[in-house]
Amino acid sequence: MHGGFASHVVVPARGLCPVPNLDDPQTNPAGLDLASLSVIADAVSTPYSAILRSGLEAGDLAVFVGVGGVGGYGVQLAAAKGAHVVAIDVDAQKLEALSHCGAELRLSASELDFRGLKSAVRAFAQDHSIPTWRWRIFETSGSPVGQATSFGLMGKGSFLGVVGYTPKKVELRLSNVMALDATVRGNWGCLPELYPEILELALVGQVTLEPFIERRPSSVFYPRWPWALSAPPSPRSVRTSLRQRGKGPRKRSP
Repeated sequence: MHGGFASHVVVPARGLCPVPNLDDPQTNPAGLDLASLSVIADAVSTPYSAILRSGLEAGDLAVFVGVGGVGGYGVQLAAAKGAHVVAIDVDAQKLEALSHCGAELRLSASELDFRGLKSAVRAFAQDHSIPTWRWRIFETSGSPVGQATSFGLMGKGSFLGVVGYTPKKVELRLSNVMALDATVRGNWGCLPELYPEILELALVGQVTLEPFIERRPSSVFYPRWPWALSAPPSPRSVRTSLRQRGKGPRKRSP
């Protein structure tokens, strides 16, 4: 969007989400600031929309393939809804970071092949008596391998939400959707009217934002953002040019 990196931008009011007084510990027990809440507009709201579209309910199985900036928040959102959550990634640090954030089962795709992953997911579901028609699988890696893995995990009546994006082609046997009577659906972003629900989850601490955010002042963000496009940083980078509470006067970015 033109002007997206400016200090101020004019937007239609109907797309805005009111933020309460963040200095009030009763409304903001998690102690978040506006910079932290900014990730809701993308990294948190996108998986939230996918979860709502999937019809995820308490006791269902939620599997996230790729738990970076988007999938990691998806894990927390699904756990907040009472689902049994499985996290799959090639990065052991990302999996460990979610050990106390709702991921009951964490599987390393760098240690297990597809058969090993599928067997582990199936065994976990059986232990919790969850039939395949209550499986909600979310592709949040944005990689060809991740998309193929997510597609292959589907069982009878399962739901697959395609959230990650890759321009590369992926070869899949689409007839599996018919044979399994499964559902595959994608989503891009989230309706702004859903933001207040997500904001409330963050403010009360049901979704933890801070450990997965890296703050970068504008002075270092601009020289590095082309690099970020080729290798998205983890944790999520947030450009901070607004004055932070208790941090003194605002300084202009060079």
